Amino acid sequence: MAGKQAGMKKGSGTRSGLLWEVERLLNECGNLPDVLLMENVPAVHSTRNAEDFQKWIDFLAGKGYSNYWKDLNAKDYGTAQNRNRCFMVSLLGKWSYEFPKPVPLGKTMKDYLEDWVDEKYYINTERARQLIDKLIKSGTLDSRTDFAMDGNFNQRGRVHGEDSICRTVISSGHAGNEPKVLTCDLTVNNPRGYGNK
Repeated sequence: MAGKQAGMKKGSGTRSGLLWEVERLLNECGNLPDVLLMENVPAVHSTRNAEDFQKWIDFLAGKGYSNYWKDLNAKDYGTAQNRNRCFMVSLLGKWSYEFPKPVPLGKTMKDYLEDWVDEKYYINTERARQLIDKLIKSGTLDSRTDFAMDGNFNQRGRVHGEDSICRTVISSGHAGNEPKVLTCDLTVNNPRGYGNK
């Protein structure tokens, strides 16, 4: 299946397929854990994986677990990161569970940045202007307070403003794909209005 993901089928060898290793462990252990927590990408319950996901839930129910799953995004729980994940809480016995309600986001990327950074990381004012012009013209500077996920997870060349929410750090194995945040005082020597809102 070159070029295609194997999903969460038993024996697929994918990270989502690791659920079936947990199945093996649960079948082998004498005392079942009281609580199981699964975190995975939302595709784990997509149309393509729905049958296998239901098999997983049915297996756990057969072991006596009450299962609750929901997609949650980190940006809805106080973190300035757009990270959407499927969580499943499985409780041994007859239980009721509700996921926490979202909370307003009170932080942006600038809340995580250091207050003092060595000057060797700064660029001079003229180079800063040139960089900002280039980023604005190319459409890679994103200073919005929210970042819509568009299905394109390639972050190469994407720069976030300090008031934005960053995309998820992904394990693509490609250097340069990590999120980048531009922060500087663009009001200093700023005859053209850079950074003014």
